[in-house]
Amino acid sequence: MQVATFLSQQPSTTEQVLGVGLGTLGLVIALVLTFGALFLFIAALISIIRSPNYTVAGRAVWIFVVLAFPFLGALVWFVWGRKSTFAVDVSHSLR
Repeated sequence: MQVATFLSQQPSTTEQVLGVGLGTLGLVIALVLTFGALFLFIAALISIIRSPNYTVAGRAVWIFVVLAFPFLGALVWFVWGRKSTFAVDVSHSLR
């Protein structure tokens, strides 16, 4: 009985690492947010690579932004970058 009491009083791994006890609900919320951010990051990279609105250099700049600021860069891409166009239209300059 003393062993069970001793183990129940020990801090959890989450408390040891983060310094706070999240509990089961907090851990689930943290995992959902983490996987959501990871999904947003990967979706932004795929969207940038497939975007027809930018030249290769423009895509490279956006990829650098998303890699440098994973969550914020991906949000900025989906809010602002996806709809803007900085592509150079070479068809007019060849005429």
